[in-house]
Amino acid sequence: MAEASDFDILVVGAGILGATTAYWLSGLYDCTIALADVARSPGAHTSSRNTGVIHRPYYLDPAKKRVFARTALLSRRLWESLAKVDGLPWRPIGTYNVAVDEREVRTVEKYRTWGVENGMDEGEMEFLDGAGVRSREPEVRCRGALFSKTDVSVDFGAFTRSVWRRDLARGVRFLAGQELVSAARRPGAVQATFRSGGSSTTVRCRLLVNAAGGGALKIAHSLGFGRGLAALHFRGEYWVVDEPFASRVTSNIYRPPEFPQYPFLDPHFVVRADGSRQIGPNAVVVPGPYVYSGLGLSSLPRFLERPPGPKARLFANSDFLSLVAGEWRSSLSKRAMCARVRRFIPALSPSLLNGRVVFGVRSSVVDRSGFVPEALLFKGEGSAHVVNFNSPGATGAPAFSAMVVKELGEAGFFDGFRPREPPASIPGWDFTGASEV
Repeated sequence: MAEASDFDILVVGAGILGATTAYWLSGLYDCTIALADVARSPGAHTSSRNTGVIHRPYYLDPAKKRVFARTALLSRRLWESLAKVDGLPWRPIGTYNVAVDEREVRTVEKYRTWGVENGMDEGEMEFLDGAGVRSREPEVRCRGALFSKTDVSVDFGAFTRSVWRRDLARGVRFLAGQELVSAARRPGAVQATFRSGGSSTTVRCRLLVNAAGGGALKIAHSLGFGRGLAALHFRGEYWVVDEPFASRVTSNIYRPPEFPQYPFLDPHFVVRADGSRQIGPNAVVVPGPYVYSGLGLSSLPRFLERPPGPKARLFANSDFLSLVAGEWRSSLSKRAMCARVRRFIPALSPSLLNGRVVFGVRSSVVDRSGFVPEALLFKGEGSAHVVNFNSPGATGAPAFSAMVVKELGEAGFFDGFRPREPPASIPGWDFTGASEV
């Protein structure tokens, strides 16, 4: 028999987006809020399984990724404030986006223009020729690079847990280890059924906010949203670089993607918040959002979920299939991965790679035209759904979630909810400023 409980607001997904959404809601409204997650702890999936870089929005096309760029810009100061208050890792490292040929030189020159259009100060970026890069990073070879001075290496999982603890202090109820198996509209409410082990729990709420990351589109489909969209999942894998060579590279080294229409990042060299160095990722197609090893055959039915059209179009594209095959090769062979990075760090050898690290699974939404560039917000009777919230989503999560809460408020979703006397908040986390996207 299922247990039943009622809340005014149910936020599904206790990752970095769900935790920050619950934070803003619990500070604005005097109501009952639950935060549910399939994992037993907050931020257990993509929020902890990522490169850990606060990206500046120089590489985001302002015409196609305006919201991601704007939220990334606004959120940096929020994350910095949280890091100072809670003593979390904050490692200013900077990122060189390097060009290995003339086409890429033109791309990184364009990035500087994009950065200014996205609100960055010109002084936060610097263009260097190949000799200039080599004078600072002797192991790097390139034709030129754009240096983003204010990129920072952090631990987004730790950020998520810090915000989550404040959620609990404000009275948010955490429903741990709860897998959402169905959701349906009922008169005046949404009914959500969760499974945990051999038992089930039914939760009724006035508003369901879907912030479930890789599982968000499936939930949206169950309530009638985004039926023409499908999700593809890409597992990212990195290799750890041995010392003493690792520390001879002091900044993050990225390259522009060779095929920007696909969510395949050419492998990069990254300095983690703990000081370790890694190269990656590849982008291995897997059938579900939590397939961190193997082929994920048990999740294969998810790969066949409707609608079939968007995926079928991609897998009929020879360029896409060739890229998928290449990503699998670099997953199976550290030599293949190393060869890709040696285009800009030629002294790197397979013998310097001492272990593979699996990070997260990026869930990208596709429609009949291809990959959707930005996150989407669907809203309707009793529910709101954020889908396609992926990189650089963690960077911009506080401002993005504030924007969502503001938009829902303007649409009347919180009519009848009593405003709350503002509780203690993270210094600098002002809802009005954060939501001005």
